[in-house]
Amino acid sequence: MIGKIIFLLVVLMTVQPLAAAETLDDLQVLDLQTAQRIALADNPSLAAAAERVAQARQRLEQARALYWPSIDAGGAAAANRMSENDTAAQSLLLGGADIDRNSENYQLSLGASWLLFDGFSRKFSNLIADYGQQESEQGRRDAQRLLLLSVSQSYYGAQLALYNKAIGEADFAFNSKQLEEARISMEAGAGSLSAVLNFQVQMNNARTDILLAERDSELALYGLAVLMGRESGQMPEGMELARVEMVEEAEFEALSPEQLLQKAQAHRPDLLRREFTLQRADSAVGANQAALYPQISLNGSVDGRRVEDVDFGGEDFGSTVSVNLRYNLFRGGADRARIAEARALKREEARNLEQQKNKVTSEVRQAITRLKQSQAQLLLQRASVKLVEQSRDLVQEGYRVGQESLARFNEVQRDLVRTQSRLALALITLYTNRQALETATGESLIPYVQDQAAQIVPE
Repeated sequence: MIGKIIFLLVVLMTVQPLAAAETLDDLQVLDLQTAQRIALADNPSLAAAAERVAQARQRLEQARALYWPSIDAGGAAAANRMSENDTAAQSLLLGGADIDRNSENYQLSLGASWLLFDGFSRKFSNLIADYGQQESEQGRRDAQRLLLLSVSQSYYGAQLALYNKAIGEADFAFNSKQLEEARISMEAGAGSLSAVLNFQVQMNNARTDILLAERDSELALYGLAVLMGRESGQMPEGMELARVEMVEEAEFEALSPEQLLQKAQAHRPDLLRREFTLQRADSAVGANQAALYPQISLNGSVDGRRVEDVDFGGEDFGSTVSVNLRYNLFRGGADRARIAEARALKREEARNLEQQKNKVTSEVRQAITRLKQSQAQLLLQRASVKLVEQSRDLVQEGYRVGQESLARFNEVQRDLVRTQSRLALALITLYTNRQALETATGESLIPYVQDQAAQIVPE
């Protein structure tokens, strides 16, 4: 498991940089992959996650520093003045000699201490920090995974609005043509004013649908702009979205639940993060067990002392070297309690990992079900559009020769508009559910990372 995790980390370490010209303001047409790449580069939340990774990396450097000796330099300068009583007492001891009450003392020191053995506490502290860094990295990866999903949802929301706008415009053009024919018929004495008014109302309804679609498109684009890190909250003027293509049945993915679940186990950053959390908890058990062992350290110092001036010479310095052992014999059972607590935490994290695996399995299976349902819906709505178009054309011909009523003509046209809207929704839902499945398996990240292992060139 550890080998697999390390390999995946190597593969997933670097996000592809933006090409020099791939900035939002330089684009005329924006596709989903470019939108996602820009969001990964510019989203402020991801920048904050990257800073958390940097903090964890520095905590690892702090843990590694424990293996090195500590070297300290010191110095002191003191001016002393004895009391009159002390001066008199010393003078008496020296047979009445004059005593200078004032004196100056100087001291220099250089000391080093090196912890030789601490019950492997440093080893486990390094492991804890290392696993903590990997947790932070996988947390950032998981934020990227969820950001890609949010970008796709906003992008496809705007696409659905564009499709609905096109349907409304086609409905408007159709009723506009019918209005013109109704006016000609009325002027020739073969038509009625009610037919003219009817088609004007239908045109107004179509115009309302167009306005609503434009509103939905703007709202989706505002959300997309925020996800892409646009400070203005708006997309550049004149930029268009690349239209999504109709998906044919031959392009439907073969959905194997077992294979997709295996991919999720290998690629989901939240699962990898839980793996590292469990290993960090295991290392914490070892770190607490270190308290049961003695500590052995090597200490050395060079100390110099001088009175009245700072003109230090070699004769002013002495040295000390010592090996120190410290072994706690009794601490009221606190050490064993801490070890028991760490073991309980390890068991908790093992349960959390098991629960996360179950959650991922559920998410993948739900995503598969939704995608299969959207594939079936797309086929159904495509067939329905063809049937309703044929029905509308037959009723239109009947209306022209007086065999069908105006109410029936309006009804089949509304049915066509509704069915076309359902087809657009089914198509966009299919694309959205595709992205949701890739998010559930973690595969959505793969196009945006580089395989660093393939770049290693043997010397």
